[in-house]
Amino acid sequence: MPTRVTAAVAHRGETELRVETMTLRDPGERDVMVEIDATAFCYSDWIAVRGDTGLPGLVPDPYPVVLGHSAVARVVERGAASGIDVGARVIVTATPECRECFWCRSGRIDQCEKLFVPAPVIGTLDDGREVRAPGASATYAERSVLRDIQVFPVHSDLPDSWLAMFGCGIISGMGAVVNVARAESGSSVVVVGCGQEGLWMIQAARILGASHIVAVDPLEERRELALRVGATAVADPGLEPSAEGAERVRDVVLGATGGRGADYGFDAGGSVESVQQAFALTRIGGVVTITSYVTRDTSVSLPLFDLALRGRDLRSSQSGRLDMTRDLAQFLPWLESGAVDVDAMLGPVRPLASINDALAASRDRTEITPILTP
Repeated sequence: MPTRVTAAVAHRGETELRVETMTLRDPGERDVMVEIDATAFCYSDWIAVRGDTGLPGLVPDPYPVVLGHSAVARVVERGAASGIDVGARVIVTATPECRECFWCRSGRIDQCEKLFVPAPVIGTLDDGREVRAPGASATYAERSVLRDIQVFPVHSDLPDSWLAMFGCGIISGMGAVVNVARAESGSSVVVVGCGQEGLWMIQAARILGASHIVAVDPLEERRELALRVGATAVADPGLEPSAEGAERVRDVVLGATGGRGADYGFDAGGSVESVQQAFALTRIGGVVTITSYVTRDTSVSLPLFDLALRGRDLRSSQSGRLDMTRDLAQFLPWLESGAVDVDAMLGPVRPLASINDALAASRDRTEITPILTP
C-alpha cells in the first residue's frame, strides 16, 4: 500500500513551509524507510527555504522539496539489499558513507562521491507533483525514504531530542575541533560565531583541554551561552562589520594569547566576514578551520601574503570530516557522561506542525537548536 505521510514542504518563492500530505515512494534495494522520532532544525535549511539551494549536483530548480538532514529515527522497512535491520534505532545524516569510492577509501568519507548527487524524488504531492530531497535525507516529515549509507545504528538510551542533533551540529562542531583541527591540550582557541556549531566547538575545545577559548558573537545571550559551555573570554564584534568591532575582538584575542593570536581559529559564523575574522585572529603558523556556507557562488578574499608566507594552515570542514562509526564511539560517551552541556544547546521541542516557528527562531537566531517531533 502507498505510504501517506505528513511533511513540511518548501515551495519555490515561499518563505514558510507548508505542512501537507504526500505519498512516499517505496524503498529501493539499498534504501530504508524510517519513522522520524525527532529532528533538529538547522539554519542551513533557512538558506534553502529562501531559495539559495545552489549546491553542486542539485538540479537547477528542485522545488518542491522536503528538507531536514539530522534526526534520530526507527527503521520500519528496508530494501532487499540493505543491511540495516528493521526496528533499528538510527542516526540520520546528510553525508553518506559508501565505503567504496576513492574518497571513502582514502579516508575522506566527508567527500564521499555520493554526497552531492541530484536531489532524489522521495514522493508525490496530492496534485501529482514530484517532491525532491536535497541532501537525500528529508527528515522534516513523519517518515522518510533514504539510502542506507546515510543511517547509522545507535545503541544508547539518550533522549531523542539529544540524538536528533548528532547528524549535524554535534558532528560538525565537535568534529571540526577533534577531527579537522585536532586541537591540543593547553592551546588557545578562537571561535567566530556562537550558534549551535560554534557552541559545540567550544565544548569540544574545553574537553580537549584548551587553556584559552575566546568566543566571538554579536549577540549578548550567545556570548553568555558560550561562557556557560566553556569559553574563557568573549568578544563583541558588533551587529554590523566595522573597524571598531574588529579592533575590540582583536584586543580580546591578543590579550588572551600573549599578543600572538589563537593557535586554532574556527569559523562558525556562516558569512564571508566570519571566515576572514577567524583567519585574522589566528596566529602565524596556526590552524584555521572553515565551516561556513553562504551560497554556491559566494567567494571570500584573504591576504595572499599571509596565505603564502605566514604559515597559517587553512582547513575545510564538511560535517567535521565525519566517520560516523568513529564519531559515535568518541562523542556519545561525552554526552552520556555529562561532559557536554546538552541543555544549553536545545531549543523547545515542537510538533512538526509548528515547523515555521522553528524556522523563525533559527532565522532570527533566538534559539540554538529547535527540535521537531512528528
